[in-house]
Amino acid sequence: MKPLVSIIVPVYNVERYLRRCLDSMTNQTYGNLEIILVNDGSTDKSKIICQEYASNDSRIILIDQKNSGSSIARNKGLDIAKGGIISFVDSDDHIDVSMLDEMVHFMLKNDLDIVEIEPRAKKTRALDAEHRIEDVLSATKRIITSTGFSVWRRIYKRDLIDGLRFIPGIIHQDVFYTIDVLNRTSKLGYIKNPLYYYNTANVSVIRSKYTTEKIKAGIRATEYIIENIPKSPELDQVINNYVTYYYTDHFFLLSRNTHVDPDRSYRRKLKKEISRTSGSTNKNLRTTMVKMLPIGVMEVISRFGESLKKVKT
Repeated sequence: MKPLVSIIVPVYNVERYLRRCLDSMTNQTYGNLEIILVNDGSTDKSKIICQEYASNDSRIILIDQKNSGSSIARNKGLDIAKGGIISFVDSDDHIDVSMLDEMVHFMLKNDLDIVEIEPRAKKTRALDAEHRIEDVLSATKRIITSTGFSVWRRIYKRDLIDGLRFIPGIIHQDVFYTIDVLNRTSKLGYIKNPLYYYNTANVSVIRSKYTTEKIKAGIRATEYIIENIPKSPELDQVINNYVTYYYTDHFFLLSRNTHVDPDRSYRRKLKKEISRTSGSTNKNLRTTMVKMLPIGVMEVISRFGESLKKVKT
């Protein structure tokens, strides 16, 4: 008997994409599934669509909650999941019909606690479908370098994540969860094959308007990575690169959205960290500008850059 896989799917106002997502799960070549849909207070037809599918497929369980966010929705799914293997799917995305079959087979064959695949987006290049087993240091290095923290990239043995929950009410919840998971294992299965179809068209919290909440969450998640990954010289440069490039992006965003940082306190913090982590191996023009130019000058440059973009469009 193949082990039961529990797929946990938070659902919020995704009527445009939901049927595609549900079809991709119900048509999996791996049949021993329970599909836990957590309707997070949707105000469109998402709940009706979930009810329709649940009435036609006994593997689907529908939970209804007031709008509380995807962390709480995922936690509710984890609380009732019966599967020995856990998977997460976002309801505006969809998955290849063979995804779970391939991942579970690789997991069982090699006695792994985690197996990871790649996402497929519009610009995804062809990959070689390599299957390999990584030690946790190699996996951590790859995940940080590629910023591949999304929990839907992986399936998890239930015993590995027992008691582990998502933090409610924060952006970048996947970063915290993934770092915690990596700290519980010694090896990871990696399939270099884009079997998860990531939707870049839908506007998510991450891709929406820039706010104070975003910069706070970005700094908090980055600091969590730094404080909780294995201490290793091999990871030092990886972390420095991550902090340098990620904080440089945020610095430019704040320079274009000065209302988010009116007293420049966030930019002073970012500038200090960029100066600490950047060096000859990871510097570029943008990073050098942040390090060398006064914050006020960066605001002028950023505003000028934005005005040029508007003229071109």
